[in-house]
Amino acid sequence: MKKLLYLLLVLPFAMMISSCSNDKDLPNVDITMSFDNAAVKDGIVYVLADQEFSITGITTKAVASNQQSAIANMRYFWNGIPAPQLTWSDLPIVINMAEMPQPENGENILGLRATLLETDKSIAYTAINVPIKSVASVDDLPAGLTLGEASLIFSNTPQTDKE
Repeated sequence: MKKLLYLLLVLPFAMMISSCSNDKDLPNVDITMSFDNAAVKDGIVYVLADQEFSITGITTKAVASNQQSAIANMRYFWNGIPAPQLTWSDLPIVINMAEMPQPENGENILGLRATLLETDKSIAYTAINVPIKSVASVDDLPAGLTLGEASLIFSNTPQTDKE
């Protein structure tokens, strides 16, 4: 009888430590980054090399459902180097291209690492690399592009911390 009593006392604790979720049930969302004073063509964001442009918004939308989703804990990198001056900024983030280190060809990468959340899904992590091409003048923009409001949509590739 005592053994049965101990077993009944241990049973709730055993149920608490067992996992009910599937770690492979990851968020499936599209991430949209919005910019100002920029232009987008073929997945590349074009900006002027001596001016500012802004990241005005980063939003998520669940792809296969009407569930709520979010992106959090964003960390930014500029050409592979952590950019704390961007990470600790609220949106809109203003980036002065004249102050950013750049290669001579003007081809930069704005990296974003973040936590990705969706209702009823496991927590995941995502990494986005945004190609930023700085040009000397508006005459150097691809044909038909003008600077202004622009956006770029990314399909995520989330990962759990176990991968």
